[in-house]
Amino acid sequence: MSTVKRVVKNSGFLLINSIATKIISFFILLYVARYLGPADYGKYSFAFAFIYFFSFIPDLGIHQILVREAAKDEKAMDKLIGNATVVKSFLSVLAFLLCCLTISITDYPLSTKNAVYAASLGLLAISLNGFGIVYEVKLRMDYSVIFSVTGRLFFLISILYLIQHNLDLNLFIIVTVVADFTHNILMTVFSRRFVKPKFKIEYGLVKKILLEALPIAVSTVFFMIYFRIDTVMLSFLTNDTDVGFYTAAYRLTEALTFIPSVLMVSIYPVMSKYFNEKNKAFNYIYTISFKLLFASGLLLATVITFLSENIILGIYGFEYYDSIAALQVLIWATSFMFVNQLLSSTYIASGNQNVMAKISAFAALLNIGLNLALIPLYSYTGASIATLITEFLVMVYGIHWIDKKIVHKNLYKEIISPLIGVCIISIFMLISRSYANIAPLSIISILMFTAILYNIGWVGSEDIALFKKILPKRDG
Repeated sequence: MSTVKRVVKNSGFLLINSIATKIISFFILLYVARYLGPADYGKYSFAFAFIYFFSFIPDLGIHQILVREAAKDEKAMDKLIGNATVVKSFLSVLAFLLCCLTISITDYPLSTKNAVYAASLGLLAISLNGFGIVYEVKLRMDYSVIFSVTGRLFFLISILYLIQHNLDLNLFIIVTVVADFTHNILMTVFSRRFVKPKFKIEYGLVKKILLEALPIAVSTVFFMIYFRIDTVMLSFLTNDTDVGFYTAAYRLTEALTFIPSVLMVSIYPVMSKYFNEKNKAFNYIYTISFKLLFASGLLLATVITFLSENIILGIYGFEYYDSIAALQVLIWATSFMFVNQLLSSTYIASGNQNVMAKISAFAALLNIGLNLALIPLYSYTGASIATLITEFLVMVYGIHWIDKKIVHKNLYKEIISPLIGVCIISIFMLISRSYANIAPLSIISILMFTAILYNIGWVGSEDIALFKKILPKRDG
């Protein structure tokens, strides 16, 4: 099977996996948020936001380096996984202890501390995720469908049981952690079909991996700060209810990032391989991915902006009405995240982790400053605006740097046609929503957007040629 077909097939399984898990996760979110209410849901969200700041320790950027190195030489995968798992196990325990110690010395009430203690057990599960590189490198993400869906189903069934028996917040947190362990244990057990890890420590290899991963670890720390600092700062500067309103919207937009993730998990090993071989296909993959992710993110943001009230009230109920404004802002930040996921993978695949570290440091500091300025004035809406500005600036700089230093192609011209398209469908929806239901109008708008891009030639002949390569040939 050709590399293109393998990537497409792998992306198909990832798409199935993502759709299935997002559907199940939707019901989990629905039941948890409605049962706990804004205040307790705010505590639940804070607990996982807090441990998120320690979750970089068990990985330290190791995973992406493992994928890159294994893609270059699959024979080295057994010792790569073995050595990484030993290191990750030690770091997971360290992260767990540091998390518990940190929350214990804060002034948070005992109920909040207990929630964080329970959530921090999930840090130990990260020690097993090194086995996931097997499925990424082998382009066998069909196994991921089984693991993820099983973990999510266990989570959903457990949540329904807790609600039926009217149990408390900490048990909701514990089943969240157990669901993560379920996924990682399955991933570990089935990996033996493809590789037999060698757990004998090779200090030279460990040193090389850690040195290569260090810039990624640094950038991960800063990215984590600006991805979750808003929730923590809201908790400090406002109250649990406002955290609940913000998180309700954030979880919906965050769930949509599976769309670029599906593509990037499949093409990242291929991009790493092509860049290492100095294959011109690297530039082609980057360009096509950019066009696809920018246009889809822009379209999604436009449609959901108009549907935001229906979405929030339909999922959470009127109790979460104040989440509408946050959703309308955060969905545009998410559209920029679509492109930023591609940019991050491109930095690493091309060996430019140091650049990514510098960008993430800037993003974290900017986001903290914006949150300090905007949260006291606008609460969760201010946090949403801070996220939007940060993601936009990261995207603009990243496009410029990669175009100039790596692909040597100006892609800013590729954003004009999608921008024209969303302007047209926005005008259409503004005029038409007084006369028709917004849901069917959204479907019509999506079709209009696609037709506009096709008719003005934004979809080029090389894109069509790619699809012809992907399609299987018919006999006779």
